[in-house]
Amino acid sequence: MEDSIGQRIKTKRLELKLTQNQVAEKLFVTQQTVARWESGKHMLPVKAVQDLSELFDVPAAYFFGEDQVIMRRFNFFAFVGSLLVNFILFWLIAIVLLTILLTLWGMLGAGLVAPFVIIWQFIVGIHRFNVSRLLISCGMLGITIVVIPIVWKITCYMGRILRAYYRYNMNSIVYEVVPRGANDDYRKENQ
Repeated sequence: MEDSIGQRIKTKRLELKLTQNQVAEKLFVTQQTVARWESGKHMLPVKAVQDLSELFDVPAAYFFGEDQVIMRRFNFFAFVGSLLVNFILFWLIAIVLLTILLTLWGMLGAGLVAPFVIIWQFIVGIHRFNVSRLLISCGMLGITIVVIPIVWKITCYMGRILRAYYRYNMNSIVYEVVPRGANDDYRKENQ
């Protein structure tokens, strides 16, 4: 059995012929984060261990040297950090991103209806028919149709990143570990 959690992650990843980037995409983290976990430069949160155990199809205890993970410990400093970062900074970032996305989607909606508004204004008699206005609005419609899939992917990606960030940080408040041999009976029952 390997010595560290990072080495166990790397071993399982290589057994399954996955790259660090593939693991990162499935866990909604960066490739650098997976590399830091494997090198032991960064301890991963319990939720990341759970996600890795599902991805690698091994029990979460595998990453802790086959120990059963049953005891919860409260991390005060992670709690204070989570309060400051997650409840202040996270929500500020989320609100700013939401505002930007809503503005962007509003602009795309305006681009979609622009030609119809020009035609409607002519029919109702608000403006005289102007070919240049109609061509410009049709150009806006064309640009909007091209940009919508890109903005949709950006919106989905930002949502996944925000959810993963929030989930990993909230789960760092409580961590679980039982020393080797502390619960041999439980381990034997569940094998």
